[in-house]
Amino acid sequence: MVTTVETIEETTISLMLRKANSEDFKKTEFKLTGDGLSQLVAPKIGQPYWLKSIGTHKFDNRNYQISEDTDWEEFKKYLRLEMVYVPASDIN
Repeated sequence: MVTTVETIEETTISLMLRKANSEDFKKTEFKLTGDGLSQLVAPKIGQPYWLKSIGTHKFDNRNYQISEDTDWEEFKKYLRLEMVYVPASDIN
């Protein structure tokens, strides 16, 4: 029997974040159809975000990402409460 021990290293990082708005989580695509050019708005899958507690004013110790499984009603509530933050620089 072989036993392996994994060493976990704690590292501190610094991020520049800003309060998010709904546009940070949308992407606009244009599609050529028989009727001309149509505009499609879709979720920006993979967009990272962080949540800040409205009680403690501290950030969760992890990031989140927009995915196919995102609970949009819950997410909209977080946005309205100004709990959602995104990287200060745009990530496309």
